Amino acid sequence: MAMKKIALFNHKGGVGKTTLTINIADALADLGKTVLIADADPQCNITSFYLDEPQLETLLGESSEPSAEATLWSAIKPVVEGRGDIAPLVEWQVGSRPIHILPGDVMLSDYEEELPAAWEGCFARRTRGYDVTTALSRVANRTGAKVKADVCLYDVGPNVGALNRAILLDCDFFITPVAADLFSLRALTTVGRSIAKWMTDWKTIRGLASEEDRASLPQGRPAYLGYITSAYKVSKGTAAADPHEDWEKKIAPRVRDRIIEDIKSFDAKLLPQGGNKLGGIKHYQSLAASAQQYGLPIGKLGGHVNPGHTAAINSARADFAALAKEIIRRTGI
Repeated sequence: MAMKKIALFNHKGGVGKTTLTINIADALADLGKTVLIADADPQCNITSFYLDEPQLETLLGESSEPSAEATLWSAIKPVVEGRGDIAPLVEWQVGSRPIHILPGDVMLSDYEEELPAAWEGCFARRTRGYDVTTALSRVANRTGAKVKADVCLYDVGPNVGALNRAILLDCDFFITPVAADLFSLRALTTVGRSIAKWMTDWKTIRGLASEEDRASLPQGRPAYLGYITSAYKVSKGTAAADPHEDWEKKIAPRVRDRIIEDIKSFDAKLLPQGGNKLGGIKHYQSLAASAQQYGLPIGKLGGHVNPGHTAAINSARADFAALAKEIIRRTGI
């Protein structure tokens, strides 16, 4: 079965995209899936989570050098500069785990600057337009085939810019993490409207392309897997605590009105199969910081932090396992 690509996407920052990506990847690996993580956020949070500072300095310092094979920028730089096709890139494996990382790079911002012109080139049926727009897609496909990945998780920045447009159109699915706050809810309006427009425009681009070019272009039809409420606080049991509980009540109708309706207007077949809510992840307080310190998923912190956190660690592992199983069920990976 071909590798499936998924992006966790919300216009609002601080909703836990990177934390969710790391822990979902770990849970999928626990379930026997081989995971590729593409750090396509110029902030490089995923890369800095898995790699230590000396490794980061080496990678980022060499990424613009010829034949560097260091970061995503190294791989797409020849395409962006008009000097050739995508270059080789060495992926990083997380220990002996079936998790592989395509390191990010702040220079991806240079790639984003080229994408608007490439987008216009796609409408004009220019080969360079296609090549630049799909550069990251081809890097992910090549590495996914190499490591025999079941799924590629894109980590993306909190915006609706040209870089995220290229990434979302390359995805088979997308998920919206939503924090229980006003700004996170308001951002959903932009998410639904933007993705629907991107898919509509890409449908036009594919329709204009020659049969030969069309065969190599992404479908540009990411199905919506649903939303995840992230970092909500709890009071008793697993019930969300006030005022977060009040915000949760506002999330479902906002998703319905601002994402579901926009996607439905393009193609109802892309709507979630099994409910609009994919899952919910509690706020694990200081454990998130400890996970960053040790470079480990929250559910794997046992033996690294105070034993008093054991119950919370076990809870996190169970929560992400449930979320991963639901993702597998809805995607068929």
